[in-house]
Amino acid sequence: MPILHEKLSTIILAAGIGKRMKSKTPKVLHRILGKPIIAFVLNLARDIGSAQTVLVVSNTEHDAYDALGIKMTYAIQAKPLGSGDAARKGLEKAVFDNVLILCGDVPLLRKETVARLIDHHVKKDADLTILTCLVEDPFGYGRIIRGTGDCVKEIIEQSDATSQQQKIREINAGVYFGKKELLVGALKQITKDNEQGEYYLTDAIRNIAAAQKKVCGYMIRNENEIIGVNSKEQLDQVREIVKHEWFAELMAQGVSIEDPTTTNIDLSVVIGNFVHIRPYTLIEGNTTIADGQTIGPFVWIKDGKKNALSDA
Repeated sequence: MPILHEKLSTIILAAGIGKRMKSKTPKVLHRILGKPIIAFVLNLARDIGSAQTVLVVSNTEHDAYDALGIKMTYAIQAKPLGSGDAARKGLEKAVFDNVLILCGDVPLLRKETVARLIDHHVKKDADLTILTCLVEDPFGYGRIIRGTGDCVKEIIEQSDATSQQQKIREINAGVYFGKKELLVGALKQITKDNEQGEYYLTDAIRNIAAAQKKVCGYMIRNENEIIGVNSKEQLDQVREIVKHEWFAELMAQGVSIEDPTTTNIDLSVVIGNFVHIRPYTLIEGNTTIADGQTIGPFVWIKDGKKNALSDA
């Protein structure tokens, strides 16, 4: 069900190089229990009722994204000129007045959170609303600077923050909702006069607030929802969160997973009733486990076929 009465364009920023991943695979195409990171975000855009999804990517080779079977519009950011430039490229392709901007490397954001953010925007009669999060350790994140009436005045990046501002625990989660025209106008004003030589989307927020527009922040406290996958360590962190939730869902349906720590089951796997999964079991791909089966131990099933766990 749509969460807005008006049509919505969702822009997903996914053109980042992902240097810290140290991989030939684009960052957002790394998999979590068989599902690419970007698929989580594309599914979120679908689930919130987006009439259009714009995916900002770094090149014109769309095969890997086309293979996901999700309808989308592509915007190309040929050179890595920063989040502000990527947002501009996405806005050029957006066809509706209401625009939601998401990050392609943040797979755990929930539909309910986005729905509440948009509802907050409407109730506050805001011009722009950003998602914020109260975190234990804000190091490395942009800090939220609140102004009068609890509105957001600006976002200060870690490198530019004073020692007092660095103590602020409310951080920018990189999710924005507002009108296309407002964002386009603000992004025209930003420059790349900074240490990185890039256009920052956060600079546009400062411009919007300075123009006496109402910028609201909707704050959440679940840090897991805003984890961005920028390294193999963060990929593992997110995988463990997804795995825990997935296994809890399976066990609530009656699946017995004897040792979750040595078991992996892709999100695409369909498991019947009264199934018992023994330790050291991998089940991947397009696989269905029939009712009443016991699988394992020491079994690897991929696309419905049993494989050898080793050559021994």
